Amino acid sequence: MHKKVVLALFVVAIAVIALIFLRQKYYQAPEEKITASRVVIPQVGRTDSDDDEDDLLSPRNVSKVPLNMDETLLSTVDMDFDGDGQDDQVNAIRVTGNPFITLIVGLFSPQKGEYERVASISTPIRQISTFSYTGLDLTGDHRNALVYQGVIDTGKSVLQAFFITRNETEVAVTQIANLEGDNNIFIDQVERSDSYIMADANDPSYSIWAYSTDSETGGDVESKYDWNAEAQQYVLTTQNRMATSSGGSRGGQQTNTTDYYFSMLDGLWYKIDGSNAKTGSSKGMHYIYVDKELKQFLFLEDGQYELYEFVRSTPRNNGIYITAKNDEITNFQRQIDIAFNAADQFKLKIVDYLFIVSEGGAWNGEYKKMTDATSYLKAGENPEYKYVSFIKKLESTKWTTADGIALTFENGKYTAESDAHNDSGSYAALDQNGKCYIQFRSSTDTALFQKNYLMTKPDKNKDDILLEPYILTPDQSYPMESHVIILSPYKEDED
Repeated sequence: MHKKVVLALFVVAIAVIALIFLRQKYYQAPEEKITASRVVIPQVGRTDSDDDEDDLLSPRNVSKVPLNMDETLLSTVDMDFDGDGQDDQVNAIRVTGNPFITLIVGLFSPQKGEYERVASISTPIRQISTFSYTGLDLTGDHRNALVYQGVIDTGKSVLQAFFITRNETEVAVTQIANLEGDNNIFIDQVERSDSYIMADANDPSYSIWAYSTDSETGGDVESKYDWNAEAQQYVLTTQNRMATSSGGSRGGQQTNTTDYYFSMLDGLWYKIDGSNAKTGSSKGMHYIYVDKELKQFLFLEDGQYELYEFVRSTPRNNGIYITAKNDEITNFQRQIDIAFNAADQFKLKIVDYLFIVSEGGAWNGEYKKMTDATSYLKAGENPEYKYVSFIKKLESTKWTTADGIALTFENGKYTAESDAHNDSGSYAALDQNGKCYIQFRSSTDTALFQKNYLMTKPDKNKDDILLEPYILTPDQSYPMESHVIILSPYKEDED
């Protein structure tokens, strides 16, 4: 009996903490012409959100590409786009008198030792809060495509992708995807093979999914686009249409409105289809607290939280599609797709805009209202982090890389030395989605490491540690097309 009372109090405490948090917080060169075919999905109007551009400009952004006097730098992406092994830079800018975001392509010239401005790409997006872009190997053949995504004035989502190629005489910017949809568009980034990561083989291309609404029937439309190597374009390969009944009423209340669904969502929810829920452990449990009055979502996991504010929504039969923005990072938008199975249970799908990540992640799954959550909860335990064993191993000895760089790790500091290299800085480790990562920050201008690496043991019979470059987002991770580092225990005879 005593245990049941403790568990019940624990559940109530979570709800009270979430509610108090929310109440306190809110009351106190020549440019290339680009030609490509266009794929259009019927639109549904949305309400525009405010563009807090002044809050989004970062003083840390530095353009390596020459800009004109009437151009304002918004953000930069440094990555190898033309396949020559050297990082290039693509800048997002505003041009005086033009409300739309423009991308400036700068390619690094080893001969000149500088970045050459070779092309610009006009986008149909005004609001930087909805805009994101990056480099990504969409086609699986070790070529980074330039990909951008955002929301246009009509409320539709857009995604466009380009190949950038260069030879001795010219630069070509070729559009390989141009998609539009009423709801979200996401790149399905399946895990790449070990052979691909080691650059020994190509992998299948990523599919792109677009969700929309049929303007004639009101039903949901799910469209899948795949890479067509012969056409050098992403083309429609599958389209599913789901009929949607017209909105009715329940108890005198309209049942397909935003307010109706927020009334259903109001309260604390817990994920019921994860391994922790099945075993009854509170570690790693995912909770979502929804405030119907403020229209806010609080995502809680292991003492960590993220707050998202309502931007816009599209109600539909038995569910709602919501766009929300992060309270701390205002240009980080989350697409929240909710489909109710019952009044106290729904299925959740999330897509995050800023990083153009794949659909999925630890938050996706089935959720239930907290009223009967006690059967899934236990008293809190001290978390056991998987990365601890890797850090103990790294700090236990000296290491070397295949090209002769000697490394030491101690108390969050590292050094890397060789005849041609000298680097030092700090490191930190974390667990995410069952994997172990290490993050580096160099204090020199000759950084050996990129920011994030996945740590694995390539051979259980050896002490080597494999570091694979990764991009991390709040609930997703995916490999970068970059140099893999293998750390081996240092031997004295290597001097």
